[in-house]
Amino acid sequence: MKSATSNQQPETLELPVVKLSKEPLPVAPLRQPSSLDILDAAVRGGVTSENVAVVKEIIAMRREEVAFEAKAKFNRAFFEMKSEIAKMDFYADKAAMNNGKVAYRYCSEGELSKSLEPVLLRHGFTMLFGQRDDGGKTAAIITLIHCDGHEETREYSVRSGNTNAMKDATAADTGATTSAWRHLVMKMFGIKSRIQEDADPRNLGDISKKVTAEQADELERRVKMLNRNVPAFLKLAGAAAFAEIPAVNFDVVDRMLAGAEKQSR
Repeated sequence: MKSATSNQQPETLELPVVKLSKEPLPVAPLRQPSSLDILDAAVRGGVTSENVAVVKEIIAMRREEVAFEAKAKFNRAFFEMKSEIAKMDFYADKAAMNNGKVAYRYCSEGELSKSLEPVLLRHGFTMLFGQRDDGGKTAAIITLIHCDGHEETREYSVRSGNTNAMKDATAADTGATTSAWRHLVMKMFGIKSRIQEDADPRNLGDISKKVTAEQADELERRVKMLNRNVPAFLKLAGAAAFAEIPAVNFDVVDRMLAGAEKQSR
């Protein structure tokens, strides 16, 4: 018997059609080798007498890169810190007297340190302090160090103090050093420490002067019409009775009552 021949056609394989884009393919930018890459390649190739000078130059270049980066971080952190310090209120805890009267108030060394230290640490800074005698002057030295490695040093000199019956040479030198340190800190961080007595926000004026009888009656009438707690109001006004309210507080309590009256309408 003859074998039957097949009339079937062989199957054809259909390949997917690939459309070529006319747009050029993006090329990834080549990364420029850093000084560390160059140094690593030089060391891997072996340090020889021929390339040792090149290796030294690469190390010096790397040091310059690190120093530049550290200084940039220092400057950025210092700017942010100064912005925060500019919004701070420093308590002037010392008074300078003139003929028995307060001429001005200023921040003591302890007050400046207490206020500044948390801000410094929050921004990665700390201070190193030094001093030296400078030919009849005392120089205070502060080195401001940032956590990333960069540091800046500044100096300020004042005349050394004179001795007297109440102050020996050590006390005179200490006083001069403290004064130089205060002035240096204020200049470094832009702090206004000296406050004239009439410009001191804590000076509320002569609290011995009381409101007039008419003002006292008016305040009492308004408080009772608003059905307010009289003892609480008087405590807020700084007095035990309406007639004893300090005159400097009248405008404050008047505005407060005016606001309450507006809301009750």
